[in-house]
Amino acid sequence: MPRRLALPVISASLALLAGCAYSGDDIGNPIYRKAQWYSFVEGSDIAGACAAGAPERFRLVYNGLWDQQVRVYEWDSPAKTLKITTIRSGNVATMDLWDPLSPWRADSATVSLDQVAYAGLADALDRSGAFGPPAVGLQLPSHSYYWTAASCRQGKYSFTAWAYPSSAYDAARFPAALAALDPGREAIVTPGPVPVDPFREYDLKRGAVAEFTLKVGPSGLASW
Repeated sequence: MPRRLALPVISASLALLAGCAYSGDDIGNPIYRKAQWYSFVEGSDIAGACAAGAPERFRLVYNGLWDQQVRVYEWDSPAKTLKITTIRSGNVATMDLWDPLSPWRADSATVSLDQVAYAGLADALDRSGAFGPPAVGLQLPSHSYYWTAASCRQGKYSFTAWAYPSSAYDAARFPAALAALDPGREAIVTPGPVPVDPFREYDLKRGAVAEFTLKVGPSGLASW
């Protein structure tokens, strides 16, 4: 059986490659993901456009162990459409010779939001502390479970995160609200003890995969 290949998004030079500002490109493309991931996660584009009277925008990222599954949820007030992007580890057996990056391209789906669903998501985020003071200093290792949320609401940019396991993570209301709207909810990797994978440990030691840690700052990520 062919072994899975880790996502070609993180390498030893991640600190440089992921330092590019997100420019609105398709984050499902592994090339853009590699270059713009940090900026995308913290929503630097959202922050740059957020001002009084600006449309509401939301971007939530669920890290279910980086090299297993990452899910991105985005929506805004003008379109009221929930976009779901699912990033999984690639399998070389699925490679298309005409598109060598195909195993690492993300899947996407869209769901229309009526006013009740839209308001429900905003309320769930509010109850979870998404629009309050950020969890400054919270560290988010790639080989762990966590959520991040970047938003522009009522003209104010906010960014924070929830790491598993923690009381804040357990109290968060929005994961269930998003899962209820996600047509691929059965495939969501649920948080739990991080499994021991000897193959991954071997790859980690020889530099075939790498780990990285994000850190919540007072306004976005602490550094990237």
